[in-house]
Amino acid sequence: MVSLAVTHQTSGSVDPSVGSSLKRKQTDSKQQLSSQAKRRRVAFDLNHDIHILADPNEKSQELVLEEVHRALEKHAAGDATAYDVLRSLFTTKPTATDAPLSGLLEKYVVALTQNVTRLDGCRGLVHAVLDCHWAARNQDFVHSYRRFLRSLLSLYPGFTSTVLGMLVGMFVEPPSPRMRQEDDPAIPRAQLQSRVHDTLRFLLRQGSMTATYLQPLLSSNFPFSTDTSKAHIQYINNILKVTEYCPELKRAILSLIMDKLVKIDVQIQVDMEELDDDLEDQLIEDYARELDDEDDESDNESVSSEESLDDDERRLKEIKESVTKLDNIMFLLFQHYDSVFQKGDLHEIDEAYESLLSQFSNIILPTYRSRHTQFLLFHFSQMTPDLIDRFAVQCTQLAFDQSRPQILRVAAAAYLASFIARGAHVPRQTVCDVFELLGEQLEILRKQLEPNCKGPDLRRYGTYYAISQALLYAFCFRWRDLIETADGRAPTDHDIVYHEGDFKWYKEVNKTLQKNVFSKLNPLKICAPTIVQQFARIAHHLRFMYVNSLIETNKRIRLTNMVGVGSRETALTMKRGEEGFLLDAYFPFDPYVLPRSKKWIEGDYVQWKPIPGMVIPREDDEEDEEESDDETDADDDDDDDESTVGLPTAPTEGFDLDDGTDASSA
Repeated sequence: MVSLAVTHQTSGSVDPSVGSSLKRKQTDSKQQLSSQAKRRRVAFDLNHDIHILADPNEKSQELVLEEVHRALEKHAAGDATAYDVLRSLFTTKPTATDAPLSGLLEKYVVALTQNVTRLDGCRGLVHAVLDCHWAARNQDFVHSYRRFLRSLLSLYPGFTSTVLGMLVGMFVEPPSPRMRQEDDPAIPRAQLQSRVHDTLRFLLRQGSMTATYLQPLLSSNFPFSTDTSKAHIQYINNILKVTEYCPELKRAILSLIMDKLVKIDVQIQVDMEELDDDLEDQLIEDYARELDDEDDESDNESVSSEESLDDDERRLKEIKESVTKLDNIMFLLFQHYDSVFQKGDLHEIDEAYESLLSQFSNIILPTYRSRHTQFLLFHFSQMTPDLIDRFAVQCTQLAFDQSRPQILRVAAAAYLASFIARGAHVPRQTVCDVFELLGEQLEILRKQLEPNCKGPDLRRYGTYYAISQALLYAFCFRWRDLIETADGRAPTDHDIVYHEGDFKWYKEVNKTLQKNVFSKLNPLKICAPTIVQQFARIAHHLRFMYVNSLIETNKRIRLTNMVGVGSRETALTMKRGEEGFLLDAYFPFDPYVLPRSKKWIEGDYVQWKPIPGMVIPREDDEEDEEESDDETDADDDDDDDESTVGLPTAPTEGFDLDDGTDASSA
């Protein structure tokens, strides 16, 4: 090993170099021989003024400090020889045979820290130090390394992004425990990752501006959507850890994760549209089976040859990998937020929930056809009555805010209706309050719009129809909560079957809805046929309203020259014929089908249950099919549109099939 300290030449005699021919006089005393042997441990190269040490790892800190000082001094003067040797100490991998021990390399780190003012113009050396595989070395080295980083950033803030980028890069590619020297103890992977976070935390405490540099790095290093599930989980775990010691970035980090997750979610829905129904079923069954068998622990398991797969198999494999990724990330986020709610700290709970509401308004709601990510709101909004009300109020405000684009108001109404319809913990009074509020708003809009209305028109009256469909959908699931009884309790199945006469409905909501259903705006013509048909069946059975004759009349009305606000013309939502002028049958809290993370919403979800005394046909009435092929085609298309990860998502599934669960009745 070549050391870098430059000796001070004197005019006196110079000891011979190690490679010279040495002939000792026979008269040398033992003491002289011993003294010469000791002196031979250090020899001088007259050409380069460099020490040659028999064991360079035994260098003193003072000697290393002098070497570094002279190397930097000569580099500033244009001589890079010693500087390059110094840099090579850090670029040599710890596993290389000629690599310095970590104990020696630490001395160079300390020396650089003391000479940090001389590092201007030494970018190559700084980068070498940053890339020196520091994380798996001994604890003393790690401490000295952190102090060097602190001194470097204090004097040269221009290196902040580079240093933070090095640390964030370890969230993507974790440090290897094998990258150590023989004087370093073995360090578990988990401890290596803790060292990275401890170092980042240490630097964040040094300057208030450091976090400003960190945020864009966390975003730019986020795995691509095509990267593996393992890569995503590893990175998300790390940046969630950052939120624990960098609270000023917590909301930004959580929003970043949600934004990436929604994109994966939507892309899956687009891909699923291209699959046959049988392939969709096969996809979800195969994935669920792998979970049961615990065969999905590695992203590289059972790697089949791409050449042996046909197009359908290859596409199915790619979609299954995306579904696995989405499922695992959802499970991780459920865990993360649940840990906050389980602590019981009201301030932290409020902060976490406000972050979720912000993500909902700014990321989830504007994203068309998000399928699963919104269930984080669905689950945690039902944790307390207060949170239930807050989410309902948020959706209501968004739905009625005239300053927002109509497409967002339509989506907000769908979220509100789906939440009160499907939320098992949403209390009866909240259902009634929301139903009343929507009814009042619908009546206000009817009075404003009907005088100039020439007929149903989704383009002109999109918000009105969205609220109408929200009421129809909510009624189909929560009709029981709208019936008033003498004791104030929801009626039992026995009460429903044997009740004589008409039911008394909460604040006569039936009359409000009836005014609108039979108005010129004609919402039953614009609302999704599957929802209209089921509403008609239930309303008739419960003597709430009779609309069958209107539905028959509507079959003779043709809608043309209109562009719907409820559905965007994309590969996901393209519709044929008249159905393009109807409101989309999208309700965001329709059944959740991701097998692993599904456990988090068990007990939160109202499954469809047949109405007491009412026969639910398993297929559309054959008479209706014969009367209008177009209507049948529209129903079939709705069924397709409501199919996501291998299973129908209701209303078709919910309305027409009894899933056999024991979930409470709506």
